[in-house]
Amino acid sequence: MKCPTDALPTLRCNQILDAAEYLIESQGVVSFRFSQLAKEVGCSTGTLYKYFERKEDVLVCLFLRSATSNHLQIFIDKYPELTAQEKVLLPILFTFETIKRSKSFFTLRSVSVNTMVWQLASDEKVKRFKKRINAFWEWFTASLHQAVDNGELEATPLQIKELVQGIVFYLTGSLTQFESELIAPEYMSNHRETCYRHLSRLMAQYRWKKPFNQALFDSLEAQTTQFFNKHFRDHMTCAACSALANARENSVTQCSRFE
Repeated sequence: MKCPTDALPTLRCNQILDAAEYLIESQGVVSFRFSQLAKEVGCSTGTLYKYFERKEDVLVCLFLRSATSNHLQIFIDKYPELTAQEKVLLPILFTFETIKRSKSFFTLRSVSVNTMVWQLASDEKVKRFKKRINAFWEWFTASLHQAVDNGELEATPLQIKELVQGIVFYLTGSLTQFESELIAPEYMSNHRETCYRHLSRLMAQYRWKKPFNQALFDSLEAQTTQFFNKHFRDHMTCAACSALANARENSVTQCSRFE
């Protein structure tokens, strides 16, 4: 099922997703039902089916609408002087910032990537979802290749691939453990300090001209926080998601390739 392109259907789609986000945050993803969503929106289930084939479509779209990638190019345009190393770190900090501000994002991030969810979405949603997930990996890969080209990093293609895997696995693991709130306090130290230490150790395994350090982390985190304080909800729309998809299809530059 294709995403709407006209103004009024796009507005209606956003209203439906807003209601779905509220229901998930108030009662959880397991209890979320189409019938409840129709009641919350004030429409029939038939109207919902004009936009979403099934529940899984809604979950995938909510993730795409909230994804950190919606903000990356806008941030790059605002801070064009960023190094390639800083671009590598952006999706990590953006993910942390999004989770701070969205009660549902961690759940959507965890649930939507499960094959028992995304494979049940409509073909159009699955296609867009796969592109976005792979573009997340491409962002790290392209930024690291840029770091090599700029002389910021000495690394072989295999080392770049291994570092990308390490970053993504680090991010997934840290989010899962901290956000689950299941681990007893005696096993965990301060969230921010822990994340920085493990990330710095990972980055230190590779030959950076300028090592990743606390000052760089603090500076980029401050910029990210300031940006999200002003613009967090601005780019969480169907229009922003569609614009990113179109940009990826129509451009060959690194930043525009990322959706």
